[in-house]
Amino acid sequence: MTLVQIKTSGTHFWDWVDRRTIFRRGIIIFALFMTWDATVHAWEFSVASKFDGTGTAAVIFAVLAPLVALQKFAFDIYTDARKDKEE
Repeated sequence: MTLVQIKTSGTHFWDWVDRRTIFRRGIIIFALFMTWDATVHAWEFSVASKFDGTGTAAVIFAVLAPLVALQKFAFDIYTDARKDKEE
């Protein structure tokens, strides 16, 4: 294979991936999985925590707040990309 053939086949592959929005969907799925997993751990922490209710809630909020911000960021990227494609 020549360098031009390799470059062309790589370009076709990335065009195929981009048309199907595989990365954007993967990011959304990964963010949702992380949210689910963190929620399960937060639930287990709240059951076993020796803190009072406010302390437990503060710890859970401190862990989940950045994750929710990441999920919002990923969802905004996904919806913005869809808007760009529709226009």
